[in-house]
Amino acid sequence: MGIKEGLSRLFEKKGDIEEDYLDLDLDIENYEEEIEKDREVKMYIKTAELTGLYDVPELKKEIYAGNMLILDISVAKRDKILVEKAIKDLKLASLDVGGDIAGFGDEQVIVAPTGVKIERKKLGGR
Repeated sequence: MGIKEGLSRLFEKKGDIEEDYLDLDLDIENYEEEIEKDREVKMYIKTAELTGLYDVPELKKEIYAGNMLILDISVAKRDKILVEKAIKDLKLASLDVGGDIAGFGDEQVIVAPTGVKIERKKLGGR
């Protein structure tokens, strides 16, 4: 096929364009309902694992997005300096947005978003 034939095939009319689009079976109402559901969500509670300092930027993005994080620090706990630096960075981010951060047990940390305070007293028991 030569260039002339190729160009003529490119520009030849292939029927009614509107007809081609009518064949698509799109359910826009379902799509709009899904978008509406997402708009109602103000905050997600997400779980994550802190394995190294390279995890911190992604975790900070979640904090600034207004999400609550439940972090598993059991792997990172082997390196005390790593944990201290990572928690310090996350604490600064949570304070920056008006949130809170607290340890939960020996291997978990909770980072709360704007307007959420973590109660440090246990309910029930002594």
